[in-house]
Amino acid sequence: MAITSDTPDGMIARLDASLARRGENCILRRKEGSPLADKDVTVRASVRGLRAAEIVGTATQAYSRAVISMTQILADGWPAGHTVTPGAVDPRIPRENDSLVVKGKVRQIKFADPIAVDGVVVRVNLTVAG
Repeated sequence: MAITSDTPDGMIARLDASLARRGENCILRRKEGSPLADKDVTVRASVRGLRAAEIVGTATQAYSRAVISMTQILADGWPAGHTVTPGAVDPRIPRENDSLVVKGKVRQIKFADPIAVDGVVVRVNLTVAG
């Protein structure tokens, strides 16, 4: 039975269930200097193009929005070799210049917006280009 409470665990469970039904497998990639050092993890994502009203400034039709869960990232220990330091930005959260490979196409992350509830990241909204 799905967790329906508005706790972080409940929110994550509902997002994971939704992504399992309606998402797609994508590869989250962090460049570490050489192709052999790249760090990849497969994540479920919901990827959608920008709506006309969202295309402003430097955003174009080549931009998309993606929603991912931290579940696969945490389960895989991505990116290996990085440690979480109290008070610093969590290296497990995707960042600008990481990539999301969607249907075989490498898309650069332009903006990552982690959504936290009670200090727990329950989803990450991404803007990707390419």
